[in-house]
Amino acid sequence: MSRYKQILVAVDFSDTSIRALQVARDIGTRLNANLHVVHFVPMRVMDMGMEGGVDFIEEMHQKDLEESCEKLAAFVQEHTTAEDDVHQYTKSGEPSAEINTMAEETEAELIVIGTHGRTGLKHLLLGSVAESILRVADAPVLCVRSP
Repeated sequence: MSRYKQILVAVDFSDTSIRALQVARDIGTRLNANLHVVHFVPMRVMDMGMEGGVDFIEEMHQKDLEESCEKLAAFVQEHTTAEDDVHQYTKSGEPSAEINTMAEETEAELIVIGTHGRTGLKHLLLGSVAESILRVADAPVLCVRSP
């Protein structure tokens, strides 16, 4: 009997995250596991010259969360079926910093994420969310690369 009954999938709406969700669905179907699909919305950085200050930033972030929630619902509907047991979450924060908290909240025994496979200068400049998650996650992490 498999111990993977709760699978957390972090998505950013890219083709790579579509593939990660497909792989998680395949695993979830075979193991009769629940899927927890999460999208993280980073906090906006405040420009010191920006009018409105903190209240404006908070208002804009709330709008970002609402738009991302709608986008996540459409994404999940498009890439899953009614037979899938899917739970959706839109959270504030950076995925690499928040993934463990989300895994604990959902009691996930497996984390599935997409990786863009950047190397060289692009990797150095942009970093790798997948790599960061691999370093901090308490649960096993499955990195999925687009074909």
